[in-house]
Amino acid sequence: MTRRRLLAPVLAGLVLAAFAVPAASVAAYAHDALVASDPAAGATVAEASAVALTFSADPIAAEGADVVEVVGPDGRYYETDCPALTGPTVTTPVALGPAGEYRVEWKIVSSDGHPVSDEFSFTYAPAVDAAAAAGADAPACARAGTQTQEPAAPDQGEASDPGLWVGLGIGAVVLAGVAVGAWLLIRRPRG
Repeated sequence: MTRRRLLAPVLAGLVLAAFAVPAASVAAYAHDALVASDPAAGATVAEASAVALTFSADPIAAEGADVVEVVGPDGRYYETDCPALTGPTVTTPVALGPAGEYRVEWKIVSSDGHPVSDEFSFTYAPAVDAAAAAGADAPACARAGTQTQEPAAPDQGEASDPGLWVGLGIGAVVLAGVAVGAWLLIRRPRG
């Protein structure tokens, strides 16, 4: 077998490893995603006592890490307490006010340590005789004094993304093995 024929699989392995390592490290950056909400985005509801957000993994539980604010059509806040985390679900009690569109603004600390945030809206169409809450000028957690500032971002050092470093280490070992194999094939004496 010629050196060219021996070198072809080695080069193919190097190319494959060069593309596989970055692809594997992208998975380490997958943040938790909102997979369901109650009320659902865009839904119209006649009543709601809470807003529940379910994520693809369990967010990090820490004081001030989970923020859910429910803003009514009048610009007032209608959550009545700070959010509670149970597994992948963050639940915030609400007392809704006037009929109209309510905006849910949320922020969590993803299970990978990175903050994730977004917002969605739903429409509140209560019965004619339903009592309307007055709402508040400030978010519930700010009123309670438990959340007057943004949660601290995790340290962005090497320890915050162990999956990335493991993936890069495995990739380096694979590349080194392929390189050593190529060198041994090239250096092998002809029979």
